[in-house]
Amino acid sequence: MSGTRTKIRCTACKQKIRGYEPDILLEDMSEGGKPRYFHERCAGAAYAAAAERPRLYRLTVRHVDEGVN
Repeated sequence: MSGTRTKIRCTACKQKIRGYEPDILLEDMSEGGKPRYFHERCAGAAYAAAAERPRLYRLTVRHVDEGVN
């Protein structure tokens, strides 16, 4: 696996999330819950989405290591 991500779009702004950009992954831990991706600049929308419904979520901020680029 090369570690590249393809066709991932931000849930808030609908723009592509590039592999070199840090992002936020919001996972609904209930059955059938889909992961949602957000740009780091769209973090407010991720927090609002988690607060929208009372469920168990896992919110992961994924950073990009400059040494890898």
